[in-house]
Amino acid sequence: MSATVEITEEDGRYTAVDSETGVSGVGKSRALALAALALQLDDRDGDITAEDADTETTLRALGARVRHRFEEEGVTEEDVDDAIAWARSQ
Repeated sequence: MSATVEITEEDGRYTAVDSETGVSGVGKSRALALAALALQLDDRDGDITAEDADTETTLRALGARVRHRFEEEGVTEEDVDDAIAWARSQ
């Protein structure tokens, strides 16, 4: 039997549940719920609270969007370093 993931939505909150383990992830979007579920299924030590997962998945999703945009725009690490140096000088 292969595991499946069921995603439900209630009051603007999405829940993704792994059928094999019963582990769930909650988020403000389907993608964040799936990312929270992935974190819960990860082999890291300790339990991840829904609040931790939601914060971490939000940051990971934001990071992924920024990386994608930087790649599209051809932004390099040097460009970022220059922007940081400029911002600190203001």
